[in-house]
Amino acid sequence: MSEINSVNFEEYASDLIEEWLNLMSQKEHDKANDLCFNFIHNYSLILNKRLFGQDEKNYNIILIILILFKGLQDYIQLCQMTQAQDWYKDSKTVECVWIVLCDCTERIDFASNYCNSEIIERVVIDIKGLEKFFQDSFGNGMYLSPGILADKSLCNICEKDARACSHIAGRLYDGRICYYQQVNPQIDHIALVKVPKDPRCRIWSWQVKDNDQGEGIKIDKACILTTFSIDDFIHKF
Repeated sequence: MSEINSVNFEEYASDLIEEWLNLMSQKEHDKANDLCFNFIHNYSLILNKRLFGQDEKNYNIILIILILFKGLQDYIQLCQMTQAQDWYKDSKTVECVWIVLCDCTERIDFASNYCNSEIIERVVIDIKGLEKFFQDSFGNGMYLSPGILADKSLCNICEKDARACSHIAGRLYDGRICYYQQVNPQIDHIALVKVPKDPRCRIWSWQVKDNDQGEGIKIDKACILTTFSIDDFIHKF
């Protein structure tokens, strides 16, 4: 394999996105999903193993477009799960759609900061429409938010204490997104909030039940913590 040229790579990715749109327009969801999967598989390997002698800029471009394609794959899943007109009447489906919607929204929002296209705008309009459907059907919602204590936070780029390193969380560095990893985290408390850090920890009406003794309520099988990150899929290849 020859070294990737960033311009040619972006043109190649753009052509694939056009092909993806054509497949989605024809409701060829499985083929559109295969297109995304193959792209993600091939270029995740390149990113993980540093198969080419790329500079930091080129690896950042690969990462951004990988996250975009994963967002498009999330969108396919949303389309498939909401095909039935009465999908919102099944509680399990509602919970699954909400999780994928959160994943898709975060990935597309991230990619749209770097990539501008009519196709991305169309996807954004659709996912915002689905968000409005949830709001109209289920309200703004309440969420569980854990308070966590930790010994310290380490930067994933340099592995130094976050207070001593020069990297900034959320920034791109040589094809990696900077974040701070907590050491020895412990849940100190769980709060009920209207504006959560992680909207996946939503409480649904069917999860709220009366206490057996008739005193107060209990919340059944609600999510209080997730490990989601917009680039987590890359490390699976």
